[in-house]
Amino acid sequence: MAVLLLTYAYSMPGSMLWPQLGWASPSLEGVEQGAWRVARLVLLLAGLAVLLAYTARPRLIFGLYVLATPLAWLGFDRRAFAVRLGLTLDYVEHAPKPVRWLDALRVPIADESEPTVYVLHIERWQAWDSAAILAGLFGVWFVLA
Repeated sequence: MAVLLLTYAYSMPGSMLWPQLGWASPSLEGVEQGAWRVARLVLLLAGLAVLLAYTARPRLIFGLYVLATPLAWLGFDRRAFAVRLGLTLDYVEHAPKPVRWLDALRVPIADESEPTVYVLHIERWQAWDSAAILAGLFGVWFVLA
């Protein structure tokens, strides 16, 4: 985040923050834009942390599956996406913690005789869901406007 702030501060044109430094001074507009960008990133990461902390994995996968519906018109296979996401999250949760990264490469792959079956339990659409999506769209519109 510091690199992002410094990049904006020193790459955007504008009035110098400290004129006595001359060319080494960041611009006031760059610092302002960098601070806004860092604040948006912090809010995004905080929202993601809250979402991951308070949403069960099957509900998270189903929510992303439903939200990917419009992408199906472009040829996006949302079923494959949901399965891959479920497998990835399952692997991350149950992966052994090796002492060194090289030890992880030496561990043989477990030979499971039966494949894992994933079932998405359908959630009912509620008025709260519509309100949350509208609030998110309004927030995006407000930030971009």
